[in-house]
Amino acid sequence: MHILTSRWRLIAILGVILVAGFVAVNLAHYHVSRNSIRSTLIHNELPLTSNNIYAEIQAGLLRPIYISSLMANDTFVKDWMLGGEREERKIVKYLAEIREKYDVSSTFLVSARTLRYYHYKGTLKTVSRQVPKDAWFFSMESHPAAYRVDVDTDEAKSNDLTIFVNHKVYDYDGNFIAVTGLGLDVMSIGELIRRYSENYRRNIYFVDRSGNVTRHLDPAQIGRINILKVPGISSVAADMLTGEEGFLSYRSEGGEILVSYRFIPELNWYLVVEQPESEALAPLRQALVFNLMVSGAVTLLVLVISGYAVTRFQSRLQELARTDRLTGVCNRLYFDIVFSHLMGRASRGCAPFTLAIVDVDNLKAVNDREGHLEGDRLLREIVASIRHRLRASDTLCRWGGDEFVILLEECDLATGIRLLEEIRRRVGENVRPGLPGIPASISAGLAEYRQGDDEKSLLARADRALYRAKEGGRDRVCGEPPVEEAPA
Repeated sequence: MHILTSRWRLIAILGVILVAGFVAVNLAHYHVSRNSIRSTLIHNELPLTSNNIYAEIQAGLLRPIYISSLMANDTFVKDWMLGGEREERKIVKYLAEIREKYDVSSTFLVSARTLRYYHYKGTLKTVSRQVPKDAWFFSMESHPAAYRVDVDTDEAKSNDLTIFVNHKVYDYDGNFIAVTGLGLDVMSIGELIRRYSENYRRNIYFVDRSGNVTRHLDPAQIGRINILKVPGISSVAADMLTGEEGFLSYRSEGGEILVSYRFIPELNWYLVVEQPESEALAPLRQALVFNLMVSGAVTLLVLVISGYAVTRFQSRLQELARTDRLTGVCNRLYFDIVFSHLMGRASRGCAPFTLAIVDVDNLKAVNDREGHLEGDRLLREIVASIRHRLRASDTLCRWGGDEFVILLEECDLATGIRLLEEIRRRVGENVRPGLPGIPASISAGLAEYRQGDDEKSLLARADRALYRAKEGGRDRVCGEPPVEEAPA
């Protein structure tokens, strides 16, 4: 909601500035000076081109980041890793299927235990701390974020320049066990440069932090030109490469060149947009009034379309970020937000809360014998039965294939156990069995938050309770620490 409000505020501010500017320029007519046109280029047009390209790069990375997150949280990947990485063909087949399904350049998995680099074609190599090219892997464990975007050469594809989305993989206890992800063909950035260069008649290219040209419309300049050594732009290149975003100008043989630049953290490159001032001023002087009127109309249209697009896009992002597609309940990402809120309140002594881990009994057997459609049906009906009994303040999250987590706000352990017992009975009475002759059932483990707990410790205690419930024959509810529990 905050992001959506901020974006609407940005669109509103941009609209007010543009409308006010166009009205002022129209009133001034041909009295608009060279400095006004130059100011428009500096503060609006060049940054807008830069922002549009950056927005496309970000939008293009959203899907790969989401795919890598799915891979990192896939229980198959975790179970295969924890099972000793046996039968390599299984993980190779998995990586190949992900690559084909999502149409990406490559897919990979690097084990933290064996240091093997699994590729969609097989085991590529064993990474080593002594190899500088493998440093990216050994730096991932300490990286503050769950994922990182790197631009590097792909050894499996003749060292082609590739954009890699690297995502950490944790086991069920939260231990770092691998890095997985995918690679994207960097040629798509070249196509982006070509399209914007043709549309806006501007010189657009990317440079790295050392000033080397990394992407350009002219392939001959890639890797061969350094802006620190090019006459003209070399006078401002050092300032550009030490900043994050801004505007500069320099003189060349053809006149003054206006430059808008911004750092793209996802690629660790600078985006540079250049515009010769003479080219921009000549047509603007000849048709000032006409251009301003058209620009005003186009700006209004862009604002309307942008507002509509932002609303739809943001709504979809929020839905994906917090909802499990199959069951319609919250996912693990949203769980972290709610848990942090409840833990903050509980740590201040405001209200207790209890966490329950619910396991759907015999779901694997249902999937194996009756098919996954029947298993999905069973999951949805059990979720509906659980939701019917929960309060509006409680949060139900999909945790894994057959596991759910419930956050019970303002609820102690004893109350939580009674509530889960009611839910357990309701499931057995109201949910159609997935297997003939075997009633639908759930097992649950609960733990109440206590001072000093964090997410990991509270989940661990609830998981121990769930283990006792399953060891006790399933279809039962257990608490941690153990309390007197009702028999199934």
